[in-house]
Amino acid sequence: MKLHKRVLLVASVLLSAATACKQTSTDSASSQDTLPTIEDTMSKEQKELVDFKFFFTLANLPSPMELINDIYKNEVPFNSDLLNSTDHEEKYTSAYKKSVNYGIYGIDMAYAAFYGQNQDLLSYYSTTKALAEKMNVQETFDRYTESFQKNSDNQDSLVRMIDKAYAETDNYLRNNGRYMTAAHVLAGAIIEVQHLSIALMKDQERTPGNAAIFEKIFNQRMYLDNLVNLFKEFEKDPDSGKLLKDLQELQAAFNAVKSADELTKDRLTNLLVTVDKVRNRMTN
Repeated sequence: MKLHKRVLLVASVLLSAATACKQTSTDSASSQDTLPTIEDTMSKEQKELVDFKFFFTLANLPSPMELINDIYKNEVPFNSDLLNSTDHEEKYTSAYKKSVNYGIYGIDMAYAAFYGQNQDLLSYYSTTKALAEKMNVQETFDRYTESFQKNSDNQDSLVRMIDKAYAETDNYLRNNGRYMTAAHVLAGAIIEVQHLSIALMKDQERTPGNAAIFEKIFNQRMYLDNLVNLFKEFEKDPDSGKLLKDLQELQAAFNAVKSADELTKDRLTNLLVTVDKVRNRMTN
């Protein structure tokens, strides 16, 4: 499967199970996930439009993980301080917070996997597993537990597992139409990639060997354009509406940079401030 179809293992498991496991929870926070969503009020035509926008985003842009992979290949040192602390997981009780931070944690897990940081990898796996339990999707999540444990020290095998899990996500999205949850996860993942890539590269000297990385950071504007277009379909949802405004602010910051050559340390630092403003609202 092509790299642009690689999505996080844990995110894929969560999404593929989101409607398959309709258990009833006595926990009030968990029960929020079963309340009617904006998708329930959409017409068939609206759902078809969202379907088109969502899959246009996936089909026409490289996986954001390509950027993390390129940074790894350029031997930029691993920095665990940039990750969203696993200690924060317990405070994510709303459906929105679970979804966006599932996307964030999944990118952090994949970042650790690329660098062979097994302790961090297992920590983020356990954290995402706990998040899956809160969302009542443990049954599907468990299907990957044995394979994950066997391959946690094998980067190539983990990548293949990500590919396989993405296929399940694809199937889930087509058959269940849970687009808002998927959009929240996607937004969390893209924001985390932007946070990591800019933070890791802003102090790096530009060379012919890493010029493509700066070009890909510049091209993150395309992800934002598609996200903004997608979230306009959900702006009546309070959380999605607030996120849309944040994404539009970030979109404007990226659009102020006219070429990759303008991504100086100062410009990257300023971009990171805006990215982290959005990220902090997701993680806090």
